[in-house]
Amino acid sequence: MSIIKSNKSKSDLKKEVSLLRKEIAKLKNINTENTKSIIDNANLGNSIFEDAGIGMAIIDNSLKVVKYNRAFYDLFGYNNNELVEMTYLDFIPEETKTKASQLFEAMFSSKISKYQTEQVYYKKDKSLLWLKLTVSVINNLKGEPEYILGMGEDITKLKKQENIRKVVYNISNAVNDSQSLYNLINTIKSNLKLIIDAEHFFIALYNEISDNFSVPYIIDKKESFKTFPAEKTLVGLVQKNRKSLLFDYKKILELQSAEEIFIAGNVSKQWLGVPLINDEKVIGVIGVHSYDNENAFDDNDFILLEVLSNQISASIQKTKSEEAFKIERAYFKELFDNSPEAIAIVDNSSIIININNEFTKLFGYTKDEAVNSTIEDLISTPESKDEAQNITIEVSKGKVVKTYTKRKKKDGSIVDVSLWGTPVMLDKGQLAVYAIFRDISERIEYENRLEKAKIKAEESDKLKTAFLTNMSHEIRTPMNAIIGFSELISDPGTDKETQKEFTEQIYNSSNMLLQLIEDIIDVSQLDSGNIKLNKKSVNISSLLTDLHSKYEKEKEKKKNIELLLHNPFGDSMAYIECDAYRFFQIFSNLLNNAFKYTNSGFIEYGFDINQKDEPVFYVRDTGIGIPEDKSESIFDHFTKIEDKKILYRGTGIGLTITKKLVNLLGGKIWVESNLDIGSIFYFTLPGKVILQEASNSKSAKHTHYNWIGKRFLVAEDDDINFAVVKASLTNTHANIQRVMTGEHAVQKCLNENFDIILMDLKMPVLSGIEATKQIRKFNSKIPILAQTAFIHNNEKDLCLMAGCNEYITKPTKAYVLLDIINKYISNAK
Repeated sequence: MSIIKSNKSKSDLKKEVSLLRKEIAKLKNINTENTKSIIDNANLGNSIFEDAGIGMAIIDNSLKVVKYNRAFYDLFGYNNNELVEMTYLDFIPEETKTKASQLFEAMFSSKISKYQTEQVYYKKDKSLLWLKLTVSVINNLKGEPEYILGMGEDITKLKKQENIRKVVYNISNAVNDSQSLYNLINTIKSNLKLIIDAEHFFIALYNEISDNFSVPYIIDKKESFKTFPAEKTLVGLVQKNRKSLLFDYKKILELQSAEEIFIAGNVSKQWLGVPLINDEKVIGVIGVHSYDNENAFDDNDFILLEVLSNQISASIQKTKSEEAFKIERAYFKELFDNSPEAIAIVDNSSIIININNEFTKLFGYTKDEAVNSTIEDLISTPESKDEAQNITIEVSKGKVVKTYTKRKKKDGSIVDVSLWGTPVMLDKGQLAVYAIFRDISERIEYENRLEKAKIKAEESDKLKTAFLTNMSHEIRTPMNAIIGFSELISDPGTDKETQKEFTEQIYNSSNMLLQLIEDIIDVSQLDSGNIKLNKKSVNISSLLTDLHSKYEKEKEKKKNIELLLHNPFGDSMAYIECDAYRFFQIFSNLLNNAFKYTNSGFIEYGFDINQKDEPVFYVRDTGIGIPEDKSESIFDHFTKIEDKKILYRGTGIGLTITKKLVNLLGGKIWVESNLDIGSIFYFTLPGKVILQEASNSKSAKHTHYNWIGKRFLVAEDDDINFAVVKASLTNTHANIQRVMTGEHAVQKCLNENFDIILMDLKMPVLSGIEATKQIRKFNSKIPILAQTAFIHNNEKDLCLMAGCNEYITKPTKAYVLLDIINKYISNAK
């Protein structure tokens, strides 16, 4: 128990001792029983003070807490050593300290002897404590105020419920009383302080367009900012997850370590955020946090803010709407006078009250000429006067009338207009009519654009959903084959013939998956404009022949289809200036579609020469055909021709890629089709065909190479990719050395001699490009072949500038890799 300390002077104490002695002398005449009773009463009073169920404390005139009971200790949570150093003002909020000081001063000066109130305090853990407080003066022997006795009953739960109702009520009323959104948020903040530790409180409003949060009001001693991005922030996590989140210090640091958030300022000990949702959209986040108390908020605060969030969301939205309305009203005159629409305000008798500038511009009448005139007499034609009068009658009944009609200008000419007649209403009834005139052609054009945009947006949304669903299927199908046959091929009981069949299935499925990935990359790069063309003179006769060889295997699956190649120049080699790879890709996409949708008949492809001596390429099939209303949209993203009887596989982006590639090459593409008869896809490319005589030489793709004595350095950190390279080189008898970082590749080349380097670009420590630059400083002759699975717009240029001789994208077919290596091995000889 604490001991009461006195701040009195020695002379005052001597006087009190003298008075006490006199009182003791009087007590000598009291019998022993009475003396015992007094002592028992004193002990009883002390016991009542200590064991009371309510908090009790004695405060001196310096506002020190000189004595307190166990209930007081339990209520506030401070230990004895802490309480000795504290004054009453240390327990109460800053805004109540002045009033409390004045009250104590009045009590110690005998102006007030007792009072009751409800007072909020801060506990040691910074949480709020409400007490029903009774305060009275303790006088000394002279009858002068010496101490103050405070007794407090814990009413925190009761007060919190009361304050919650009060806060909800105040926030609702604040919508009507607040002059601005800023004032509303200020009111919300001040009310929340009644029920929660809101020292570090914020309301962040979300802007969906910019993906930013704005903080129009913030109380925070350690930070100051107005806007910040949603990405990598705690409030951004609340917005993204659309649910309330309560984080402690440890969890916040974990999120930062995982790079899910970035913290620019101080890290909170505890952070609580609740989404503000209106009309199914997150419009903001309300939050509180504490820098020094990891137990500042609990589940009750969590639930409380969630309950209040609905009211706050509605209040903010309503205030924002009212602010918008005030702005509209403030600018009405300006908007009316300078509106691009011709507007007239007409009373209920059709007399013009006011017109705007555009009305003068459209009809030719000045304001002085128009005001006080009857609108029907002023601008109606003889034929439309009855119609105009009927419109006035309808609008006078409170109806909004919209019509297309003709009106007369001042010069007598007739103009087609759309007319909106809107009544201007107040509580007492209709005051006037708001008449808006606009050129009908512009209005119709505008509405058509809106309707098309709406339909396109709805279709796009449906197509995207269908695309994602279909994409999952298209990826899983080849993956299922790859994984399934990979497991089966490792079964010891599988014979060699079956293993060969499984291997072919794995190879085909891998190519299917690779084609799908390449299509996705292509459409992305085409949309972003990141594809570069490699235009040169291309032997289209040879490419068309290669296509025939490629699709002969496809023809074996559909034996009822005849594959025809049309080349108007026969055996002569036809050349055109274009990108060979993209030319081959365009035809491949068109032929893939033809084989997909054709079950019998023929598929013919090739080209003819038009009247301008330009080639017109085509792919003709006898497939299911395309509906006439789909002949344009078939080239849009994710669009496929569907059939209720047959499921056609594919992502719906092949023709999109094809059209974009044709356009990129400077040509045009279109389709002619009849349902159940077939389709012809045409495309053109700029330039004329150049002919050369056919050559009898043919290149062999699968040549066997013997590179005994040759030393190859393979810089590759991925084990699987290295295994592929090693397997490709196994039969060449070359000596293969491997390093797993660019740094080791440089060191290896410094100490040993190699005939060729296969350099992966993406490696730890030192990238392949940087390693190449360093090797070129001491060895300018060794061939360096760059290999990468990443395809960036300028990566090839960077490789060649760094000193690489070739740029090879993964995956690479074995024979292609061997042919490229052989080119440099042969040149070295």
